[in-house]
Amino acid sequence: MHHREDTRHRFSEALDGVLRSTVELGALVLDNVRRGSEALLENRLDVARTVIDADGEIDEKYSALEQRVFEIMARQQPVAGDLRFLVSITRILYDIERSGDLAVNCAKGLIRREGYTLPPAIHSLLARMSRSSAELFHKGLEALAALDASAGRRLDVADDEVDDLVGELYSAIAGRSDDIGFDVAIELSRVGRYMERIGDHAVNIAEHVTFIVTGEFPAQDEG
Repeated sequence: MHHREDTRHRFSEALDGVLRSTVELGALVLDNVRRGSEALLENRLDVARTVIDADGEIDEKYSALEQRVFEIMARQQPVAGDLRFLVSITRILYDIERSGDLAVNCAKGLIRREGYTLPPAIHSLLARMSRSSAELFHKGLEALAALDASAGRRLDVADDEVDDLVGELYSAIAGRSDDIGFDVAIELSRVGRYMERIGDHAVNIAEHVTFIVTGEFPAQDEG
């Protein structure tokens, strides 16, 4: 009996460690997303290069943590809620890692164009979109750390703001494409798409948290 309790205790500690490490990885990505926004809004090519360089550590930690999860699954053969947690964590890790890649994509675009000279209206939209996207990702990580079952639906609603800002950016780019140049217009359209996807990944994280806790994904609104 004591042996079983000790084994269960060690297993619970391993799961807690996986959760903590996943949140920590997300925090690294969030820092890089915010750093990428700083590079974009302030035309900081040096900061953009820092974003690209930082992604190597993120990828290494992602691979190591994913491997740890698979090893736990293989050795412990978890069932029910524990299995649901571990499988969901692999999906969450993917969403976190992909968000890091999207920040890198933004930085690479800035370097390709050697910075952007933007009209104030477009710069303002980029700032709002960057802030909203990063904040949504932050909320996804908070939901994960707290295992907040209600976050999935909340973040799905909050993501509408990011989507609306991306739509506004596309319209603004189309209206000023002659002023900013075709190549920059294409690059900024990509930035909008990247930030939209970061918001989507944040929603995915929160929805997987809902699934971890309840065994069900949050219901989606019709239309």
